[in-house]
Amino acid sequence: MNYHLMIDEKFTDDFIADAERYAPGNNCYLVTLYTPEPRFTKSPLIIYCRSVRRYWFSHVLPHLEESDRVFIHWLDRRLYDIVLSLPAVINVGIFSWMGDLIATPLCLFEREILKPVSYAFFKKHQRYRFQKAGSHGTLYNLLLFGRHLFRLATARAEWKKKRRVMQRINLFFHWNEYDYQWVRRHYPGFDARLVYFVYDVGLESALPVPRSAKGKDEPLTIWLGNSATVTNNHFEALDLLAHLSEEHIEIICPLSYGESTGSLYTRKVIEKGKRIFGDRFIPLLAYVDRDRYYGMFQKVDLVLMNHIRSQAAGNVFAFLKLGKPVFMEERSPLFQFLCAKDCRMLHRANDLMRYSFAELKALSSGKGLTVHPVEIVDLGLKAENLRRYLE
Repeated sequence: MNYHLMIDEKFTDDFIADAERYAPGNNCYLVTLYTPEPRFTKSPLIIYCRSVRRYWFSHVLPHLEESDRVFIHWLDRRLYDIVLSLPAVINVGIFSWMGDLIATPLCLFEREILKPVSYAFFKKHQRYRFQKAGSHGTLYNLLLFGRHLFRLATARAEWKKKRRVMQRINLFFHWNEYDYQWVRRHYPGFDARLVYFVYDVGLESALPVPRSAKGKDEPLTIWLGNSATVTNNHFEALDLLAHLSEEHIEIICPLSYGESTGSLYTRKVIEKGKRIFGDRFIPLLAYVDRDRYYGMFQKVDLVLMNHIRSQAAGNVFAFLKLGKPVFMEERSPLFQFLCAKDCRMLHRANDLMRYSFAELKALSSGKGLTVHPVEIVDLGLKAENLRRYLE
């Protein structure tokens, strides 16, 4: 039996569909639920757990066999004891999103993955700071505050424990070797085998066909970032675009995912965007389903993703498949991965300041641009590995 330790996330159901396609009936899906009801997952195969740790030790561990395998889909601190308790004969794999390996413990890698202005905001407003849950009462927030203090006090011990957990991992399922090398550099003793895998991020679905040309009265549409998280480095990204403030442009900025729409970070990003671009800065504050989200890509002319860490891969892949020029931070492992594939629709984020409005319009229209078709993901190899490791 394959035991999958998962969270209620947008792509969990997609993975379950894949796993059942290649190893039907050979999987048990345990999803840790942090909300009263699941927000994203709907699969009837899921066992929802308020405490996956308690469920594991009472319902699973007593029946675990040597041939069983354990797969982690988000390395939450609640899983550490589970992994460390497993017999050596049990294979342990992690289907990595990278966020779980970078975001915790608190404040460990932020200086490395944030640009100066974003880091200054993080240091002043987020590092060690408690953020209230606005939709809950005083008692709930007091409990959250206690948990926050506990995490700060135990961050060093958590880091030591997490390193031990990573040393126990046998298989690292991921598509980007540059991310894998990042993990090896930052987690001493980590030596898991890299196995090719990519989550279904909708790329097998039909993507919208981009319009052949825009009317002369339509603005140049720029897509900025993917979420309301400081790792987008929004403040610096807006500075990169500021020289276009008087031009006929619009900026679409997704902020419905990550921090709450009322958070200080979200408000500050909107405030700066509006200050520079006025109503031409358009924040997306309501969650939309994947098909509608990808449908919005049709009108986009160029994309700016200013992350230093790997993030927004699904967005970037989709934009590239649609032939959109994408500007990215060159230190990003995702940028390095795409460069290695000779993707010529890819550009350095810092180069944006050197482009005039006319040059960006020409770039977005394809004039003078050699579009190099790039096979970004290998779905055949993904299927082969799922069959091999789940059957």
